[in-house]
Amino acid sequence: MSNRKWAAAGACVLALVALGLAPLRAAPARVGVPYRIGFVASITGPGASLGVPERDVARLLQERLSREGVVGPDGVRHEVQILVHDDQSRADVAASLARRLIEQDQVHVLVGTTLSGPSLAIVPIATELRTPNISMASARAIIEDPNTKRMRTWIFKPVPENLHSAAKQAEYLKAVGINRVCHLYENTAYGQDTFASAQQEFPKAGIRILYGDSFDRFATEFPQVTRVRASGCQAVVIGSIPPAAAVINVAVAGRVGPRKIVHGHGACSPDLIRTAGAAAEGTVMPCGKILVADQLPANDPVRRVNLELVAEYARVSGGQPISTFAGHAHDALQWAVLGLRTVPDGQPLARIRELARDGIEGIRNYVGTHGVMNLSPDDHLGFNPRDFVIVTVQGGRFVLLPPDRWK
Repeated sequence: MSNRKWAAAGACVLALVALGLAPLRAAPARVGVPYRIGFVASITGPGASLGVPERDVARLLQERLSREGVVGPDGVRHEVQILVHDDQSRADVAASLARRLIEQDQVHVLVGTTLSGPSLAIVPIATELRTPNISMASARAIIEDPNTKRMRTWIFKPVPENLHSAAKQAEYLKAVGINRVCHLYENTAYGQDTFASAQQEFPKAGIRILYGDSFDRFATEFPQVTRVRASGCQAVVIGSIPPAAAVINVAVAGRVGPRKIVHGHGACSPDLIRTAGAAAEGTVMPCGKILVADQLPANDPVRRVNLELVAEYARVSGGQPISTFAGHAHDALQWAVLGLRTVPDGQPLARIRELARDGIEGIRNYVGTHGVMNLSPDDHLGFNPRDFVIVTVQGGRFVLLPPDRWK
């Protein structure tokens, strides 16, 4: 066939396509190297009430990523595998898993872990091996060097801090006329940070800590409660996570009389209510918005995202109610995906990690489970403290408590 006839035939095909009379086959999508996200959570041990929902969210997002993959800026699609591991709520196990995932499994991004202590154990490893690490724990020291006060280059977290929690507690306590408190906290990195944060934030609101003491998170008896009764405090602030938070809640509610109990954001879990039972009624705490997603105003920017996650989480967890910790895992993994979406195909491992790190640090206007977040070189959290809400326990469920109902 002559060139003129080929041209005529081609024009005819294009005309048919334009009229919808002939199919036009799209070029097959280019497929790049698979991406690996290491995921470490406290699925067993004292942090299991936090780590199990985080694991369930990882499974949920793996389903989604298996369908959609990650498409880079060049249009190349990458399969994504989330490698899930349990650190048993132990810092040494978390550190060992982090090194193995980075060195042997060659993950591109590491998400982990649930608790502050194990997360801090991962920090030097991720930093040494130049791998972006997104923690699901709260301590400020995870992302900021306490000595230099500078952001740790390779470390991020989408989890509000105990300073944010303490400031919200102080705001609430001042509003209801309480200026004398006791503070009981578990003897872990998380608990100690809640107390240090309260010592920093409470005096700004004119609130005195009359008595503060730590307790063993495995304890069933609490001599500290006797001292609380003698202290003259008007409220008891508890810095702990379930199940320990629930156990000491029961002890305080049963022995110190009609004093307000205020938890930190580490207790924002259905396990608090399930374990403490009636003793949890009337307790208050600052929490992420996902815990009360269906009670948020219709114009709240995170309402839709949270309602969708709540529904999907119920499906994969067999109908379990959601906790803020499921939200932590969702946001951490979404950040990992957003970072990988900025990486063009054909890069060596070290460069992929570096570009993904840059992509995470450049996240702007991210609509997450706690609020709208904006990261930068000077802020590897990007949380607006105004997005914290106060919730209370009423009728065995968490209820949003807006400021006009605090008193």
